[in-house]
Amino acid sequence: MTITPSWTYDIGYGTSAPAVADGVVYVLGGELGEDRMYALDAATGKQRWTHKLPRVPSAVGYSDPVVAEGVVYTTDDGRVYALDAATGKQRWTYDTRNRARVDFSPAVTGNAVYFSDETGRVYALEAATGKQRWTHETGGSGFRPVVAGDVVYVGDEVGRVYALDTATGEQRWAHEIRNRARVDFSPAVTGNAVYFSDETGRVYALDAATGKQRWTHEIGFGLYVRPVVADGVVYVGSARVYALDAATGEQRWISETSGPYVSVTLAGGVVYVRNIEGDMYALDAATGEQRWTYEVSDGDYYPDDSVVADGVVYLDDDGENIVHALDAATGEQRWTYETGSGIYRPVVADGVVYISTSGDRVHAVRAATG
Repeated sequence: MTITPSWTYDIGYGTSAPAVADGVVYVLGGELGEDRMYALDAATGKQRWTHKLPRVPSAVGYSDPVVAEGVVYTTDDGRVYALDAATGKQRWTYDTRNRARVDFSPAVTGNAVYFSDETGRVYALEAATGKQRWTHETGGSGFRPVVAGDVVYVGDEVGRVYALDTATGEQRWAHEIRNRARVDFSPAVTGNAVYFSDETGRVYALDAATGKQRWTHEIGFGLYVRPVVADGVVYVGSARVYALDAATGEQRWISETSGPYVSVTLAGGVVYVRNIEGDMYALDAATGEQRWTYEVSDGDYYPDDSVVADGVVYLDDDGENIVHALDAATGEQRWTYETGSGIYRPVVADGVVYISTSGDRVHAVRAATG
């Protein structure tokens, strides 16, 4: 069946996943030697505004947009940009001065913007003005900070996790892994505990207030996703999928399907996991029992996390440039949509799936029918 999208919009070459807020789609693209942020009407695809961003010769692209309190934020090599969400007018820009690459979207909470660069320095800026509040050196390339309460948590590539005061940047504690293994992803913070995994295949739980290790669980195979924590259980992907007791680290169950798994998404009592080829398995969150499986036609090295909304699972297959919509309960295919080029992670809002691609377009597809 041929699917006709609600609308498409040409953004040149796409460089980010879309962000949707208050009836507007924000996405980054480029054309004629320049990079731009686009704001599109979510219902019609009509351009509301576009803003030209400086092109940095060494940049690998801008981070995915983050929208908060009427402002759109993005980063590139050494800069953070804040644009008015309604008009596109630049409110401020912040230059890190060392031109170190900023690979991850900032964390925006309250009246502050937090991010880290490839040198391991963590920054806090005033959201309204871009004025620097503080910086903190971690000693190794950092990942996207996680803010919980009045603490910023961030891991680095040399085996440390830091807890920093949001107001001052003062280090509350730092936990160092004995083998100095790389902490590839942001930690998960739930309640009074911090959970993370390292490249050697070990999962950790730390006391959020003190950084003291509560437990560690060795799986024995490098982990490529951060833990997902819900209802007292930690779910992690590795050569198999594991469910660990969040309080003790004791193994509750282990999946029988083989990985390696590089994407874990939890919704509605089901763990949706994807292996390195992009195939999906749906596992019962309580027992690990396999409910269904769905195979894509071509390999998809390190697929994005799947999106689950209104009883449907959306997964992108970059091998074939296809978005698949599956019934979340049964795995039955509802529809597929071919984009023609590489896919960034889809976003679902108000019954519409928004898809940006590395080719030239943003696509709006009806979630119910495609």
